[in-house]
Amino acid sequence: MSGTTLLINLAGAIALLLWGSHMISTALQRGFGTPLRNWMGRHLTNRWTALLAGVGITGVLQSSTAVSMMATSFTAAGTLSLAPALAVMLGANIGSTLVVQLMSFNMEMAIPLLLLAGFVVFKMRDHSNFESVGCALIGLGLMLLALHLLSGTLADIEVTPVFHAVMQGLQGDVLIALLVAAILTLLCHSSVAIILLIASLAATGAMTPATALVLVLGANIGGALPPVLNAGSAVARRLPVGNLMVRLAGCALALLLLPLLTDTAQKSGLSTPQLVVWFHTAFSATLALLFIGLTAPMARCLERLFPEEERVGDPGMPMYLDDAGLEVAYIGLSNSVRESLRAADMLTIMLDRLLVLFITQEKQAADEIRQLDQSVDLLSAAVRAYLADIGQDG
Repeated sequence: MSGTTLLINLAGAIALLLWGSHMISTALQRGFGTPLRNWMGRHLTNRWTALLAGVGITGVLQSSTAVSMMATSFTAAGTLSLAPALAVMLGANIGSTLVVQLMSFNMEMAIPLLLLAGFVVFKMRDHSNFESVGCALIGLGLMLLALHLLSGTLADIEVTPVFHAVMQGLQGDVLIALLVAAILTLLCHSSVAIILLIASLAATGAMTPATALVLVLGANIGGALPPVLNAGSAVARRLPVGNLMVRLAGCALALLLLPLLTDTAQKSGLSTPQLVVWFHTAFSATLALLFIGLTAPMARCLERLFPEEERVGDPGMPMYLDDAGLEVAYIGLSNSVRESLRAADMLTIMLDRLLVLFITQEKQAADEIRQLDQSVDLLSAAVRAYLADIGQDG
């Protein structure tokens, strides 16, 4: 088989893996995101509850990014303080490892069953949740199929000189391996897919345990970057930056202890692919245990680093219509509702000033009404455009 064919097969398998992960995440968010979001807003009373909520909701939605956007929207609205939101993200990091654990089992026989069951359930259109569950089952089947294709392709690639040169390059420089995994995860927007890819590479036998651990650390850093880059306001940056700080601190500590971790891994008796999966889970669980008691001081630090911006100028400028809400419909709708309530408040003020104008004939009241009318028009146009853009990318 030619090198070009191998590269095309590899790219196709990775694309199918990413698409399956995307299908699971978007389907479950569409079907169950709103009730989970409502439950999350009512029941996060302390850091331990928040931690468990992060594990459970991310385990269901299979997207720590979606959970991050949920928690960020609550903190921006003032209904959830930053400290429990940080605890939610500690749990979300654990929850995102659950699907990796599931995929680590040999489930090739389940591929046709999952695809068939997903199709049958999807056709049950009596309730929209059936469609969501059906899409999620199909996505899971596609991910398993992608892993099967990936293992076969990598078996052919591992005998090529280029593959061995790449593996030697990664094993020769810890920083390069860390950056490669982080950049790949950032570009793919899926730490789950990259961890599974690392496990598949490890199964070829061309990767040392130390390199596998470093690649997992890089994937954890890369998975925390998209929410930071997508955050619009200073308040919206607090939570994703806090999550990134936790992962960076954990990665720095793990790199310092890398010789000890490698020695422990070799004595554990786990194969390198199993090591990738279990280290990924152990890393997130350890970070949760280390930082769960530090969420309050971290929150105070982040609030000082990212103070709330004072808004001056036209009240018709949107405050909550950030880009993150365009990717997840129920968050975008929530943002639109908040802006609509602001428009309603301005209309109330307009009516009050209108009564004053009728009674006093003041020119100042007329000017205020005119300015408010322009602000309401501007804000309503922004909300309409935002609603039209929701979901266009997914």
